[in-house]
Amino acid sequence: MCLPFLLQKPTDDSPVSDEEQAPEEQSDEDVIIYSVSENDSSSASSIDSCSLNSWVDDHNNDFEIDPVTSDDDISMSDDSDDVDNLLNDIGHSSDDSLPNEVLVDAIIHRDDVEDEEKDEDDDEEEEEEEEDELVSAFISASSDRNRNHPPNISVGNVSIGGFSFHPNTNVIALGLSNGDIAMHKYSNEKCEHLRTNDNVHLKKIMALEFNNTGDYIYSACRDNNVSVSDVETGKMKVYFEKAHRDGNFVTALSIIDENTFATGDEDGVVNVWDIRANGCRFSLKKTEDSINSIITINNNSNQPTLACASGDGSLTIIDLSTKKMVIQSEPYKSLLTSCVTMKRKTKVVCGTGEGSLITFNTGDYSVYNDEFPCVDKGAAINRLVPVTENIIISALDNGKIRATNLFPNCHLGIVGHHQDMSVDLLDISDNGHLIASTSYFSNIVKFWNIEFFEDFDIKNHFKKINPKEFNLPSSNVVNATDFFSGLQ
Repeated sequence: MCLPFLLQKPTDDSPVSDEEQAPEEQSDEDVIIYSVSENDSSSASSIDSCSLNSWVDDHNNDFEIDPVTSDDDISMSDDSDDVDNLLNDIGHSSDDSLPNEVLVDAIIHRDDVEDEEKDEDDDEEEEEEEEDELVSAFISASSDRNRNHPPNISVGNVSIGGFSFHPNTNVIALGLSNGDIAMHKYSNEKCEHLRTNDNVHLKKIMALEFNNTGDYIYSACRDNNVSVSDVETGKMKVYFEKAHRDGNFVTALSIIDENTFATGDEDGVVNVWDIRANGCRFSLKKTEDSINSIITINNNSNQPTLACASGDGSLTIIDLSTKKMVIQSEPYKSLLTSCVTMKRKTKVVCGTGEGSLITFNTGDYSVYNDEFPCVDKGAAINRLVPVTENIIISALDNGKIRATNLFPNCHLGIVGHHQDMSVDLLDISDNGHLIASTSYFSNIVKFWNIEFFEDFDIKNHFKKINPKEFNLPSSNVVNATDFFSGLQ
C-alpha cells in the first residue's frame, strides 16, 4: 500500500524537484506541528504499520535514536518521557518530509500516558485517604478503650448553668439555660441521656444540687424562682416563686438537712427555706455584696450554722437556731468566691478573686490565719472542691483546674484544661474518683479522673521538675520530664 501523495516519502526512483532537494532552513522556534484534517485522518487510518516502521527505520539517524531501541520504544508505549524525547528530536529534525501521522500518534500516545499516570496518582491518593481514615478510626477506638474517664457530654444549642453528681449512682444532673434539668448516666465507655425534666423553670438555671439521698433535686434560676422536684418523675415538691427580690439573681444554694436549705443573692441577702412549712423561715442581710458560696458547719454545740463567703471579702457566720449573725470576719483584700471545709471540718478554706487560698480555724472566724498565694497571677478561683483531707482542687477563670496540698501548703500541678474558657462550675462524684467541670457559657461538661489522689505520694511528687506547671495524670498532657525519663 502506498502513502498518500502529500505524505509519501521520496524514493530513489522518484524525481525530486530543486525545491525539494534544497529545503529552506528553519529554526527551532519555527517548527510547527499541524493537526490532521478529517480527510487526512481517514487516510492515515489506512496506513500500513509496516510502512510507517520502514519509514522510521530510514530516518533513525535524523532522530538520533539509539540503534538498539526497539520498535516498541519508538511507538512510545512504555513511558511518557520517551514520548517527550521523541517529539523533541522530531522538532529538531531537518527533514521536512516527516509524516504527520507519526507526530499525531506520538502526541495522542503521550496524552494517553499522562492520563494513565494521573489516574494512578488519583488512585494512590484515594488509597492513602482510606488508610488515613482507617488509622484515625483505629486510634479513636483504641483511645476509647483506654480512656479512664467518661467522654464529654454535649447539650446542643443550650448552655449549662449548674450541675450536680448523684450521691449514690453514676448519674449527673445538668441545669440548662432553657430551664430544663437533664439527667445523664455516665461510664468510661459512653454517656447516656436518661431523661429531661422539662420546664422546671422558665429561665436559665443558676444553681443545682441533689439532696443526700438523691431522691430530690434543688434548683434556682435567673427569675429568682426556687424549686424542689422529684428526680424520677420531675414532679414539684415545693416551688417558691420570687424567692429573692427582682433584679437580684440567686447566686448560691446549700442544703442544710432534709427539710431546710438556704439561698443567697447578689445583693447580700440570705434566705433559709422550710419545705414542711412551704415558705421562708427567715431572711438576713449582713453584707452589701453578693453571696458567692454557702456551706453548713456545726458549732461547738454540734448545732448547724451557715458560713457565707461574700463579694466584699468577708466570711459571715449565721446561727440557724437564733436566726442571727454570730460573727463576720475582717474583709480580705479581694472578694471571696467559694468556701469548703477540710481537715475533718476543723478548717474553712476560701478561694479569692486574686487566686489565693485563705484558711480559718473552725470557731475562730474573726480573721483568716493562713494564706497561700496563687500560681497564676490574676487568675481568680471560681470554685473549690476538697478531694482528701489535705488536697483541694481549684477551678480558675484562666481555664485551668489546679490541685493544691494544704497543711503543708504546696502546689501539686494541673488537673485539667479548658483552653481559654473560664472554669465556672466544678463538682466531685460520689466515690471521689471523678470531677466534672464546665463554663457558664458552655454546652459541654468535661470529666477528669482523679483516682490517683487516693495514694498520692507528695514526697515523690516533688522530685518532678517545676511542680507548679506539672500536668497531673488526669490532664492527659505529657510532661517534658515524662518524655525524657524514657531516654534515661
